[in-house]
Amino acid sequence: MFGRTGDAYDNAAMETVWSTIKREIAWMRGSIYFATRDEAKLHLFEYIEVFYNRQRHQTRLGHRTPVEHAAGFTA
Repeated sequence: MFGRTGDAYDNAAMETVWSTIKREIAWMRGSIYFATRDEAKLHLFEYIEVFYNRQRHQTRLGHRTPVEHAAGFTA
């Protein structure tokens, strides 16, 4: 949960998000260092749009991927 602007909880929540992103990109690529800013943007986009939003098993979805979760709503 986020706190008010300037509250310590804002910073802590975002640090957790960036920590997760860095850890998982490092696991996928073997490194978090990029040659160019464009390369970093490309990998961040691929991580969020391809892996996190479609393939990553998420606790809040009962350890299913978002695709598996969405498939449960179509009949």
